[in-house]
Amino acid sequence: MAGSLRRRGNGSWQLVVYRGYDTKAHKRRHATRTFRGTRREAERALAAYVTEVTLGKELPLESTSVAQVLARWLEYRSAHLAPSTADRYRVAIKLLPESFTKMPIAKLRFHQIEDVYADLVTAGQSGSSIRKLHWAMRQSLAWAHKRGLTSSVATSGVELPPLRAKKIQQPESKDVRKVINHLLDESPDWGALIAFVAWTGCRRGEVCGLKWEDVDLAAGSVFIHRSVIREAGGVAERTTKTGESRRIAIGPKTTRILSEHLQRCADRAEFSGSTISPESFIFSSEPDGARPYHPHTITRTFVAACSAAGVPRMRLHDLRHHSATTLLKQGATVGEVMDRHGWKTVEMVDRYRHHMEAKDLASAIVLEEA
Repeated sequence: MAGSLRRRGNGSWQLVVYRGYDTKAHKRRHATRTFRGTRREAERALAAYVTEVTLGKELPLESTSVAQVLARWLEYRSAHLAPSTADRYRVAIKLLPESFTKMPIAKLRFHQIEDVYADLVTAGQSGSSIRKLHWAMRQSLAWAHKRGLTSSVATSGVELPPLRAKKIQQPESKDVRKVINHLLDESPDWGALIAFVAWTGCRRGEVCGLKWEDVDLAAGSVFIHRSVIREAGGVAERTTKTGESRRIAIGPKTTRILSEHLQRCADRAEFSGSTISPESFIFSSEPDGARPYHPHTITRTFVAACSAAGVPRMRLHDLRHHSATTLLKQGATVGEVMDRHGWKTVEMVDRYRHHMEAKDLASAIVLEEA
């Protein structure tokens, strides 16, 4: 199926795809779409559009439901999203009641969306889930509008209900230490990995993506600039979640544990007839560190370790909460916590403010004694 580009203005293009000859009307049929971007981006968009039309993925104008639009939009967007991100949007979309998703998209109005959000809040859904759902609704309806399925984007008039941030439940320090000590005794490699997560506050994917070239054991620092994400059939290397790199300090315990881990890795590699190189992944099941752990493998191992150590169930991500909260309690500045954890906005740190009540009491006493 053929396609072509037509320049409509500065940075604006019309994508045209030939759909075939209409024998009844005796004329050619074309599908068109407007695209904004560079010519190279437009060429890539045209190729995707040709595929979309070829596979018959254009939705009928009449009686297209909200569910159909959401499903088709997510199918289209999944090519540009990490699998884990696409999964989170699928989960959010499932929050919508069937009576709502069966509605024709052309008849959808903003007040109906607001009513659904209000019901979800009443039912106890978290603000984070509703925000993800709203993002999916907003993007999918804009997608449908560009394809002529709606005369307007219903979410443009939506006001989100007050959404309370979910309170962070950080694990107890004694439980974190107990899990780390258990793993260091039973499986030193996994003990080193979980200790690194707890004592650096790094994201799971960032830990998976670490290579020996990123660690300076002499200086006691680690360069975080890579992440490993799940994709169909395995894993892939990407930049960090924010797209930015950072260098963080590691303490003497972390340095010692990593040094011992390096020696174990080197011994295993020599025994198998291979070597550890600077490009080897630090945490890997391969003797030469050629491939990183799958992120889900780390999560499953951590959950099992909590059970084996006899501590309350924790999520791996809770170690990141523990890291941030502990630093704030010990007097670290907001900027220091942001830099260490790779956060771009102060709002992320604000989620931990409720743990700072004791520090505020100390400030009150200082003022009374002044």
